[in-house]
Amino acid sequence: MSAHLQLQDIGCEKGQQPLFSGLDYSLAKGELLHVAGENGSGKTTLLRILAGVNRDYSGNVLWNGENIRTHWPVYAQDILYIGHQPAIKAQLTARENLLWYAHCVGATATQASAALSDMGLRNKADIPCHQLSAGQQRRVVLARLIFSQQALWILDEPLTALDAKGFEPILQCLRNHLQRGGITVMTTHHGMEKINLPHRQLLLGDA
Repeated sequence: MSAHLQLQDIGCEKGQQPLFSGLDYSLAKGELLHVAGENGSGKTTLLRILAGVNRDYSGNVLWNGENIRTHWPVYAQDILYIGHQPAIKAQLTARENLLWYAHCVGATATQASAALSDMGLRNKADIPCHQLSAGQQRRVVLARLIFSQQALWILDEPLTALDAKGFEPILQCLRNHLQRGGITVMTTHHGMEKINLPHRQLLLGDA
């Protein structure tokens, strides 16, 4: 897996007030970037820019040397974005939700079932997601990390609502992803000391 992410003079405003400006950063394969800062400093906005959800920004985001604005179809295939919202269909079961995602990325039903088991959801796999707790719903979403092969993971507070039991499978996914040359950009309120992985930090705002 060969990957390279570059931010060139990235700036963004909210309500005609600058959130951040002049961001220059570069990440190579196997690197983890922790985006930090106080609430309102633009962490989620930056991740949404990288995910292609927010295109109202100045500067350039380059993926393997190509601007993501003009090479979006290629870039879109290489990224996995998990945001704040659960991003699941509440009426579908955990298995049905994950099978849909597995189909989108070319994974098998066996891989999806194994991922649910690894996330401690084997006995919850056929329960509609609206009946699951917030932490269980989060684990359904994060189960896709177990078989996702995209080169760039963009994770906005992935550990939200997880208890200690739910931490370790996610940390192992991150380890595996970085070891095979993937890149991760993430935020977390839990503190990187709990993640305990080599990382770099981009601090936004005055925090």
